[in-house]
Amino acid sequence: MNRDRTKQTGFSLVELLVTLAIAGILMAVGLPSFQDFMANSRMAEVNNSLVTSIQLARSQSVNKLQAAGLCTSNSPLDDNASCDAGAGYQSGWIVYVDDNRNGSREMAEEIVHRQEPISAAFAFTPDAIYQNQIYFNDAGASVNSAGAPASGSVTLVYGNAIKTRVITVSANGRVSTE
Repeated sequence: MNRDRTKQTGFSLVELLVTLAIAGILMAVGLPSFQDFMANSRMAEVNNSLVTSIQLARSQSVNKLQAAGLCTSNSPLDDNASCDAGAGYQSGWIVYVDDNRNGSREMAEEIVHRQEPISAAFAFTPDAIYQNQIYFNDAGASVNSAGAPASGSVTLVYGNAIKTRVITVSANGRVSTE
């Protein structure tokens, strides 16, 4: 049995250092792109959640021929969640059917959807008309609690203004995102 001692296995120190240098360069180039991808993904998730909830409130108003709304809540996951003025969208929200059409959720009224609190990385800036709720009449038009047509927007900002989206609800109830 004669072994050839000139045969090497494994990596040399130079090969290992070159590989680590290339990996470092790829990470330096790829990491900002990955962070941008993650920011886009988080923004899309929260944006879609709010838009879907607004559209759900509108569809409930049309399907049930009842007023319906989306309102901010400090405790959206509680069994008897209520609309809380000044809670802010970051605290979460509920979508409800307003059987008595008084512009607020009573304990007997159905909650259709609940949104848990949103990460502190997001900031919501609604127009005054949508400060606490977005409300639809039985025809699916956006109105205030007194029944007057209402239109406005909610601006969603992620991080230090890394990403910004504006969700607009027109008086006829159409929802759009910019």
